[in-house]
Amino acid sequence: MSRESRLLVLCALWLLAGCSSFSRPVEVQRRRVAHPSGVEFEDVVEGVGNAARKGRTVTVDYTAWLDDGTRFDSSLDRGRPVTFVLGEAPVAGWNLGIPGMREGGERRLFVPSEEAYGPGGLPGLVPPDTALVFSIALIEVSPK
Repeated sequence: MSRESRLLVLCALWLLAGCSSFSRPVEVQRRRVAHPSGVEFEDVVEGVGNAARKGRTVTVDYTAWLDDGTRFDSSLDRGRPVTFVLGEAPVAGWNLGIPGMREGGERRLFVPSEEAYGPGGLPGLVPPDTALVFSIALIEVSPK
């Protein structure tokens, strides 16, 4: 094959690739995973960094909604992410929904009342017996 023919074939392939679905973002179907406790989660963005495991210190940004869609809290509003040891999270459902996430990942958590604030709620913010939804972005997992 001559040099010109090879160049023509390469140009044709390049044009085809530019017009094909390979050059466009592909929507990924989210898969919701359910824990026996009732906590459910789905990955929005899969991270590529260190994995979150029980006992490790993690840093996350989060936004929280009541089950009716009312946004009631976000670390982004304060400009300060939250750092805690996984297993001792500020919301019990996080201990079940965050493990396995990787740094750079984002996950949506669906937390039943029993794994959130329960019958007491959170006075002024969360009514008693309310399920919550969290958007969690895993910023960092500290090595042991």
